[in-house]
This record gives sequence, C-alpha cells and structure tokens, in this order.
Amino acid sequence: MMGRVRYYALTLVSMCLLLLAASSQAQNCGKRKQVNLLITNGLESKEGDWPWHVALFHNNRRSFEYACGGSILDQNTILTAAHCLWLSNGLIAKERLLVQVGRSRLRVASIHARDHEAYELIVHPKYNVNQIANDIALIKLATDITFTNFVQPICLWNRGDDQSSIVGTLGTVIGFGYDETDNPTDTLREARLPVVSAIDCIQSNREAFATQLTSDMFCAGYRNGTSPCNGDSGGGLFFNFNNVWYIRGLVSFTKPRQDTTICDTKEYTVFTDVAKYLRWIEQYLRASSGLPILIDLQTNHNKLALLPTSKCGPNAYAGRDESSKPVLLGYPWVALLEYTETGSREKKTICQATLISDLYLISAAHCVSSIPKRYTLTSARLGEYDKNSMTDCVDIDGQRVCSPPVQSLSIESLIVHSGFNKPRYANDIALIRLRVRADLSRSNVKPICLPVTNELRSQKPSQYILTAWSSGSGGNVLERSISQLTESVECQKLYTEQSVTLEKTSRQICIKQQQESGTRCKFPASAAPLQLLQPVNGQQRYVLYGLLSYGPKSCSVLYPDVYTNVASYIDWILDNIHE
Repeated sequence: MMGRVRYYALTLVSMCLLLLAASSQAQNCGKRKQVNLLITNGLESKEGDWPWHVALFHNNRRSFEYACGGSILDQNTILTAAHCLWLSNGLIAKERLLVQVGRSRLRVASIHARDHEAYELIVHPKYNVNQIANDIALIKLATDITFTNFVQPICLWNRGDDQSSIVGTLGTVIGFGYDETDNPTDTLREARLPVVSAIDCIQSNREAFATQLTSDMFCAGYRNGTSPCNGDSGGGLFFNFNNVWYIRGLVSFTKPRQDTTICDTKEYTVFTDVAKYLRWIEQYLRASSGLPILIDLQTNHNKLALLPTSKCGPNAYAGRDESSKPVLLGYPWVALLEYTETGSREKKTICQATLISDLYLISAAHCVSSIPKRYTLTSARLGEYDKNSMTDCVDIDGQRVCSPPVQSLSIESLIVHSGFNKPRYANDIALIRLRVRADLSRSNVKPICLPVTNELRSQKPSQYILTAWSSGSGGNVLERSISQLTESVECQKLYTEQSVTLEKTSRQICIKQQQESGTRCKFPASAAPLQLLQPVNGQQRYVLYGLLSYGPKSCSVLYPDVYTNVASYIDWILDNIHE
C-alpha cells in the first residue's frame, strides 16, 4: 500500500559546563487557573500548578532530548537562560529547538501539552558563552500559545530591582532536572528556597562564587541537599504576592561536585536576576513596539486572491455535532487521484487529494513521484462518496438526499516539493493543477480553506477530523472519524527506534492509528486530510491541516500515523500557484 511503511528516549542533556542547563501583563498573568518538584529533594507538583513553565527539547537529528526549562511571558515569548540555547558549536539552530507548554510529566503523554517551534532566538547581547554573566534569553515562537487552565503566562517582577528586599524570603523553583538519586525526574518538581545575600553566597565558597557573582545575579538555597540541578536551567524562581506569581530569577549555575558534572546540592544556586533585565525583555514583548508582532502572511499576499477565502470550507450541516453529521456532501473538497495502469483502460484510485481552489488540489508527494512505473497519474475525481455507486444517495433526517454526479478532470501539471524525501519522508507534499476549472456550483465539489493567517496556523488541537476512504478492499465509502493527536516527542521517540526521523515537529502531525473493535484495522488512504472547523471571515469553516504521509502497515496502537502539516507549507503553496 502506497505511503505506508512498516517499522518494527528521552535522554536528559547534562550541561557539560554545569551551567544548569515593569508592570504585569494586564493582571492576567501569574494566576493558577487549575485548583486541585528540578529539584533535588523537592516535592512533586500537581498538574496546573505551574502553567507558565515550559520544557525545551533539542533535536539531535535522531530524537528530541530534554534540555532546559523556561517560562511563558506572553502568547509568543518564552524566557529562559542563554546557555540553554547554546551548543558546543554555537547557538542552536531554531529548527532544532522544540518548546512544549502545558507539560507536568516528562515521559507521559498529556492532553494539555502543545508543541511550538521557534521563530527567533534572542540571546542577551552581552552574554559570553565562556562566562556566566547575562545568562538570559528569549524565544519568540512561530505560532501563538493558546492559554488554558494548564497554560498561562507568568508576571514579570514589578517591585524594583533592590536585591536586599528579597534576601531572607522564600521563592519557589520548579523543574524536571536531576532528583536526589542523580536521575532526571519524570514529574515536574518544586522546592522553596531562601534568597541569601551576595556576601553570604561568596563567603560560602569564594573559589566558586567570588569571581563569578555580579550585581545582576543572586543566590538562593539551603545548602542541605535541596537545590536545582542538571536540567533545571532556564526555569524560574517565583514569588507570590496576593495570590499572583512573579518571576524574579532564572536558574543559571551552581558548583559541580568534585570530579563530576553533576550539581553539588550542598552549595548555593546562582540565579540570573530578571528584575535587572526588564527593559531589555519588555522591548520584545507583544505589547511593545520593539519587535514586529507575528501577523498574517506578508509574503505572497497578492497570491491570496487565488484562494477562495470567502467561499472555502462550507459547513453544510452547521449546528450539528461533528460526529453526527452526514458524510455525504459534508466534506466536498475530498478527492481521489486516478491512475491508469499500463495495458489497461481501467482507472485505479490509490491516493486521495484535497481541493483548495477551482484549479488546484493538494496531495502527498509520494502519490505523485513514488508510484510504481506501471501507473500513470491522469486525472482527479471530485465529488465522490461511494466508489461503487454511480449515484450517491443517503437518508438524512427522513429524506432521501442524492449527490450530483462526480467530476473526473484531467491533470495539467504536478509540482512536487523540492525537499521531498530529504531526509526520508520529509516534505511529503505536492500541488496538482487541473487542465480545466472544477465546477464549484455543485454541492459535492467545494474547496477547503487553508490556514493562511497566524491565528489559524497557531491552532494546537488535541484531535482532528479525518475524512478518508480505507485503503485495500472494502474501503469504497468515504468515512469520517475524530482522530486523536500523539505528542511529537513521543512520536519521534517511537520512529527513531526504526531509524525514521521527524525532520521538524512543526512540519508533521502524529495521529493515533484508527482501529475497529473487531479483528480488522482500517488504514486511511495516502494523503487523506485532517481538518478543523475554525472561524474564517466571521463563519465556522473547515480548514485543512494535515495530509497522511506514512505509518505502519500492520495494526498498531503503538505507532501513530504521520501527516504532513499543511500550515508549515503555506508560503510554498502560494509560491507555486498561479492563474
């Protein structure tokens, strides 16, 4: 079966140098919405206790490895330590950084966790990798964070930068770093630590702190075994005032134990003092004018007119729950690709495609360039429902409803992404241009909307709507299912074991395989679409988000199916369509 391949962890990164890996925001920050610990000798936190904490993962080209913590400042800004973005050969490429929000367990899937890719990495200009001063950085995200009870921003400190005012007070530090057994913890942990004066910190260990500590840092801890450790870098030290939490410190470094690279929990931890960097931070926040806000597509704006944004993705059965909507006429953009086999006039339908305008469909690249040589892609069949029936009719609310005849239209040209299969299975997307325009006046042939705005591209749902014919025998009727997301880190871990690497998490969506209660599994045909109902031009319309790329050939609850994330290819699509 085309597009399906058989495939028969998360290691925490140790920080080699042992730099442990103004006004609040409209008072919507720093508040726990969910009412119900890294930290050596800390306590396990409850889900939703620290909704601003994020986990940073580095992609080492084979798997995603947990690296550091960070904190949400606004919908597309993460605060962390500068050394968390630094590798031995320099600043990490933004494509190799993954930000996960809403995570309270490191190795257990959560319906609250969402992935985000970096748009820009902003390291403090005075940071020097060979020193520890100015250990602070921001990550601007490519897509907006959706705030929930489990995902919220933290408030920036607004009580001045005098460090003497916090000496002796208890702050709370959180993280996924090493625990008391010198192993990474699976559950987000928290610990309360007292801030100590610079003099006390230096006198505790002059060799470690006297030449390193500056006025832009402060120390905290008990020196009794409760301390941040490897993997807690970039996480925050938080203080609560009137039930609102504020970030004052970033875990930066501590002294390692002798002859090891593991933190010495009998020493104080040094924190970057966030209060000293407020002006630098605030110029990059969304509410400021310092950095352009990520807005709707600016490139190729003239090409947007080629997409039917005012008529796309019609919701034929508005008001009904998705699972109870009739499939006939409900998803009129779903199409089939028709192939002719050498020596035969019969047309075979092997892959699906999705109509995006009256001239263009979008499909998987492997459906175009990786087909057996005996097959030739000749046409696209639009408006199909039951492949075995000349006329498609079903009973809807007691009435017989029939679909107009299908349109079988010849293909004029094919455009395969130049990066297809570089590396294996990457960029599995292609455009198909029809020889004549599709008749969009028919109720069974309509284009779907594309996620052309930042708001649409920022959607991070836990489930999608899948519409597909099953591949193999018996899959003659179009079916719909509500498909559950699999976290990208877990998905990458599973496929890495089979030497298949997800090139970039933002470019692929992992979906749990559909299984029937009986003995037979159903496999969606290649390029089957994932869609969502979204507000577009004031109406709820269907928007295309994924195209089935590959997955296991056999029934498997373990290995998910992998879909190409269409939202990551909007620029490419617009570059390649024309009148």
